[in-house]
Amino acid sequence: DHMIPTTYTHLDHLPTTPNGKLDRKALPAPQAAARPYEPPRDELDQRLATIWQEILGVERVGIHDDFFELGGHSLLALRLAMRLRQELDREVPVATVLAAPTVELLTAALRDEGEGPLSSGRVVPLRTTGDRPPLFLVHALGGQVFRYRPLAQRLGADQPVYAIPAHGLTAGDEVQTSLEEMAETYAGYIRAVRPAGPYFVGGFCIGGNIALEVARRLREAGERVPYVFLAWSSADEPVVRDTLEDDTALMTHALAGSLESVDPAELGELDPAERLLSIVNAATREGSLKTETDDLEQIHRYVEVFRANAHAVGRYRHAPYDAPAVLLIPEEDNAPPEEDFGWRAVIPGLETGPIPGARFSSLYEPFVSRTALEWKRWMDRGLGHADH
Repeated sequence: DHMIPTTYTHLDHLPTTPNGKLDRKALPAPQAAARPYEPPRDELDQRLATIWQEILGVERVGIHDDFFELGGHSLLALRLAMRLRQELDREVPVATVLAAPTVELLTAALRDEGEGPLSSGRVVPLRTTGDRPPLFLVHALGGQVFRYRPLAQRLGADQPVYAIPAHGLTAGDEVQTSLEEMAETYAGYIRAVRPAGPYFVGGFCIGGNIALEVARRLREAGERVPYVFLAWSSADEPVVRDTLEDDTALMTHALAGSLESVDPAELGELDPAERLLSIVNAATREGSLKTETDDLEQIHRYVEVFRANAHAVGRYRHAPYDAPAVLLIPEEDNAPPEEDFGWRAVIPGLETGPIPGARFSSLYEPFVSRTALEWKRWMDRGLGHADH
């Protein structure tokens, strides 16, 4: 059922490149299925709907409309979190927007004063349905977990998927500076959400490095981990540390895009705070953000998380791991068949498998559907490990 399209786009003909191949970039974006409009029910609903309209540039928002289906993305979710802090005078983790992508769900989340890992945003439920062993995905370098949403949607309604963002993304939350601390904490969150295994754990880039140590701790506690997923992760040199000391380089990575209007030479003449603001405003002009912002406190917080993650994983060296793990390598990165990114020295039984696309595209369309099929194939295989 999960492979049946929810909408169809009718074309007179498929666009092609000059050599006759399908021109994927010229295909129109699919339109989200229309939801029955249900107006805001109270003042909080109305305030949220109004904020969404302004940030997303849409005429009206019903309480069941999905923020991301209306055109939202990670940077707009950041902007939404900033607006909520300004207008509601409270910290709202960006992960909460990801876990509660409709006005109805976000209203409920804002009224939830719970202290558990789900209600506090420590673990983001991307999909809670299904009775298969859950998949827990660990954040990458920037600390956020938005990149995992498309994958979770395409793994099927029978596959529970949770994501764990980094500490330190909101005011008053301490940044974690060691991989050991992250692994201990995240393993505890997993067991709080699901007291008993088996569990699948994994992550993209340094998320794979952290996930391996989380799996180690779960196994030491007697739990079963059929597979650890290392998606484009490296045991040799997880991050190029020398390039991460400059706030400009950090924020460029955090904004996850190339900003054509940014002149590196001009940025070099600015102090760090002005550089950060210049990059954010460039993202605004180029359409990545809808409105200008001078919230440097929030921006510096994201940079600090980025730096802490880079240094924590960059300093860490993994001990041998004697359980199943799979290294997923994007096909377009053209890695040689024997490439293992240093993992075989750590994981004697390492397996490798291709996923479509390249480093940053494999978790997004048009590749993520095939990535999900490969991921699920490995999980099905891993269930054989869990039975023994």
